[in-house]
Amino acid sequence: MSKASVRRQVIDRIPEGQRTRLLRWRRATRVVRGRVHEQLTGSARPAVGMVERLGDTQIAGWVMVSVQTAPAPVTLQLGSIELSSTYPTAEGTLSGMRLAPEDEGPPSAQAATRPRRAGAGVAAGRVDGRRNAPDGYEARTFSFQIREIWPYLNKGDRISVTFDGQPLPITGHGLFFRARTDGASNLRALRRKLDQGYTLTQTGRIMLSKRLDTQWQQRIAAIYSTVREVVAERFGYDVFIAYGTLLGSVREGGYISHDADFDSAYISRYRTGREAAEELVDIAMALIEVGFEVDLRQRVLHIHDPEDRTYRIDLFHLYFDPGGRLRFPWGVAGTRGYTTDDFVGTEPVDFSGGQVLRPINPEPLVAHIYGDDWRLPKPGFHWWHARREVAEDGILTIVQRDRVYWSNFYAHHTSSGGSTFFAAVSELDGLPGAVVDIGCGDGHDSFAFAQSGRTVLGIDQSAVAVQGATARAEQLGVADRAVFEVCDVSDPAALGAVLERFRGQHAGNVLFYLRFFLHSVTAEVQEEVLAHIRSVARAGDVFAAEFRTDKDEKRKKTFGNHYRRFQSAAEFRAALEGRCGFQVVSDQESDGLSPYGDEDPILYRVVARFRGRPSD
Repeated sequence: MSKASVRRQVIDRIPEGQRTRLLRWRRATRVVRGRVHEQLTGSARPAVGMVERLGDTQIAGWVMVSVQTAPAPVTLQLGSIELSSTYPTAEGTLSGMRLAPEDEGPPSAQAATRPRRAGAGVAAGRVDGRRNAPDGYEARTFSFQIREIWPYLNKGDRISVTFDGQPLPITGHGLFFRARTDGASNLRALRRKLDQGYTLTQTGRIMLSKRLDTQWQQRIAAIYSTVREVVAERFGYDVFIAYGTLLGSVREGGYISHDADFDSAYISRYRTGREAAEELVDIAMALIEVGFEVDLRQRVLHIHDPEDRTYRIDLFHLYFDPGGRLRFPWGVAGTRGYTTDDFVGTEPVDFSGGQVLRPINPEPLVAHIYGDDWRLPKPGFHWWHARREVAEDGILTIVQRDRVYWSNFYAHHTSSGGSTFFAAVSELDGLPGAVVDIGCGDGHDSFAFAQSGRTVLGIDQSAVAVQGATARAEQLGVADRAVFEVCDVSDPAALGAVLERFRGQHAGNVLFYLRFFLHSVTAEVQEEVLAHIRSVARAGDVFAAEFRTDKDEKRKKTFGNHYRRFQSAAEFRAALEGRCGFQVVSDQESDGLSPYGDEDPILYRVVARFRGRPSD
């Protein structure tokens, strides 16, 4: 048993009143010792400090110092290399609002199928700061992102974190951590890179400093210039530098060495987050039209150079609420507030790589975003821990994100020839001569059906996909047999009108074709689609669907950043043959049906005929 455990057991046996007085005396003694030390040496020492977390991607911890202690950095060391230093934040990270990192990838199937409250995943930290600081002391917290340090460490190399010349204990490891395996490189190679101007970025990568990477600066400046022009011309907004890019401009006159990207923003004319979020969707669509690749996340729009996606700028949507407060769906780490009275417009300023727009009198905005200690460099600053306030109603919904995802996808990806599912379905005897392709995308299966002599209506929510498919049908000479139409299938009235019209135009049987569609919509939308198909179907009509099942959920995905729902094949078949009124002709659940690159999904293929109603 450890000394600490024994001490705790002894203290626990002391009667409550005496124990309270003893603990109060111990805390007071620590305070007095700290103050005496500060008077004798001129510097305060941390009363308490530790690294609470050392993982593959992050180091996080805290120090406890006198409230009068001047700011001092915490340093991350690999062997003898001082890799990075960051100033810990009083009353900050680890104690403020925490935001789960769900923005890093696609929405989960389980969470996405439930109604989502805007801002879900946000939880306030404890009011007391999570650290029981003695009177006159405060906890200051820090973090480092470290995902790319491991290749440079070999077995036995030390990782340590120091403050005021003292190593901080690392939970579970003592005063340092020793690497347990050999990386592909070594610390000598890392030192050479650092001598060449490389640095540990705030995202944990070892990269050439953005202050030195002139090629990156020029490519980013070109993206920003075009985005600024498009948004100004079509929406009337100034796109100005924001977040880390604004901080670098004000504090350092250019990029921050450890920054990893370029941040920009605009202020919407709308006064609610919901309206501002919908407008960001429109802006994303406009940028797709001019050739950019975009990726709409919950709180930010990533805008990529279509020739090289590694070059990217971020665009944030801001808005003044009815009370005149500037709101940030991404969030802020400061508490002072910023209102319509503070914002007096933007002005052009020189910046690395070119000229940018910057808010006039930017210091109050920087303080609102980063807190009053914004002048202190913090390479380990991490929004996951630092957010104090988030404009929850401005968060983008799954439906909005998917709308942009598929428009971007079809603008930059084209398919040739029919799918393997088309090939399987087209071999069926008695296949109808009329096909409605629900969720047709770029229309490649619609073209294949048309080229086989069938009449096809392709419907999709993406106007970009429909425009591209219509043009492609002309090129292939099948425009007389393949027609495409924008239809949001989540709108029951719109879907019902399209299906009724198409079914009424064809006296013979119809094929309702749904490839890779059902796993891209919610369970509620799926039920609406199946109900509408059943309502218009006639005896002998054919239903053919292919979708991912629950057995595919954990498999690798080539295109990952969009909504997917995984369902049971057996349950779907039961519903199709039960309340939907179809008789399954053939079905199969397997991988190997539609491999794409390195991905081989587990799919369910089902073909069924409508049994008909008693009156048919």
